[in-house]
Amino acid sequence: MHAITREQHEELKARIEPLREQVESWRKNKAGNEHLPEALWTMAIELAKVYGVSPVQRILRIDYRGLERRALGIVKPPAKARLPGPPPPGRPGFIELPSLSPRRAEHLLELEDGTGRKLSLKVAAGHLAEVLPLAQAFWRPGA
Repeated sequence: MHAITREQHEELKARIEPLREQVESWRKNKAGNEHLPEALWTMAIELAKVYGVSPVQRILRIDYRGLERRALGIVKPPAKARLPGPPPPGRPGFIELPSLSPRRAEHLLELEDGTGRKLSLKVAAGHLAEVLPLAQAFWRPGA
């Protein structure tokens, strides 16, 4: 985010100490691969928004990328995120496209059906509405 002054760093050290103690206590008592509790992430995020990700991460010794993503409001998609396959029989067909940055000239979308067939599409900005008929045809039984 940004470099901080020596005075800001001293202020951060004083403000972050209770959180650092909570993180250390959690580390000592956590079970196996347990993730850092959201309450601790929330406090770290608030400090990172004021003092920067790097200084907060160094003091707390937590995941830099995780703190950066959260501080910037970037939502990490699930590990196997993809557009849904065809709807079950008798259900209306609906495909929700993720919101895509309007700054890009084109977008790459990848579709995969239950059998492992894949379809990659490069779509020019402003033409995302054209994806729906292609996706429906791709997932149509017997296609």
